[in-house]
Amino acid sequence: VRHQPVDQERFARAFETELATMRHRTGPREVTSIFLGGGTPSLMKPETVATVLDAVAKNWTVPAGIEVTLEANPSSVESERFHGYRAAGVNRVSLGVQALNDKDLRFLGRLHNVHEALHAIGLAREIFPRLSFDMIYARPGQTPEAWQAELEQAIGHAADHLSLYQLTIEEGTPFHALHAAKKFAIPDNDHAADL
Repeated sequence: VRHQPVDQERFARAFETELATMRHRTGPREVTSIFLGGGTPSLMKPETVATVLDAVAKNWTVPAGIEVTLEANPSSVESERFHGYRAAGVNRVSLGVQALNDKDLRFLGRLHNVHEALHAIGLAREIFPRLSFDMIYARPGQTPEAWQAELEQAIGHAADHLSLYQLTIEEGTPFHALHAAKKFAIPDNDHAADL
């Protein structure tokens, strides 16, 4: 599948229209947090993020200091872009690290390696007041000892928050087809609970 570039100005205009529609439906409200996620919002230009955040503020009350989070993949991290997001009002980044070993990152289909993940964590730590990242456990062949070592490494990188997700096999995904063909096995629920 060939991906076409997104017309970010058109996207921002459509998003502004959607927010105005939602404002009409919800009435005046106070926003308690903003989370830009679902996919890779870090592919948006900082100017697009600023437009989106301005549109939220035009439609609802946005108190100073609320948490404004942007999800990012370590493979799409650039210093200039991160600084642009910070200037736009983002004060927390959530990185899709997923694993801290290259073999499992390749298995999970991630585009980054451990070095790039650690670079992204370090860069985010320098630019944003708050940082979180995601890790996936119950991967094929993962032992409790290996998971503990990986968790200790993750905690050592001073994330304010870690989100831990158990690997699940969803129907209709490439993992489902490979798992059904017995190309790999994941830990059963008891083993996953031990992790």
